[in-house]
Amino acid sequence: EDTRKNFVSHLYSALANAGVNTFLDDEKLAKGQQLKTELWHAIEGSQISVVVFSKNYIYSTWCLDELVKIMECHSSRGQVVL
Repeated sequence: EDTRKNFVSHLYSALANAGVNTFLDDEKLAKGQQLKTELWHAIEGSQISVVVFSKNYIYSTWCLDELVKIMECHSSRGQVVL
């Protein structure tokens, strides 16, 4: 949350404007029970994941769960992680 209105939003815009198929979890996922399942599918379907750490990142179990899933995809499918 603490990076979304600055660095991440600028990075997202730059990638999207360059024609890169981008995904930002707060934009393309509906709130509710299926959120995590949909997010996992998005992570699994990605060739590259860009992880942006913030000062509060380690305090978010949601962020840490996402990171574990990303690293699982890196190990099992060779997903590039930046």
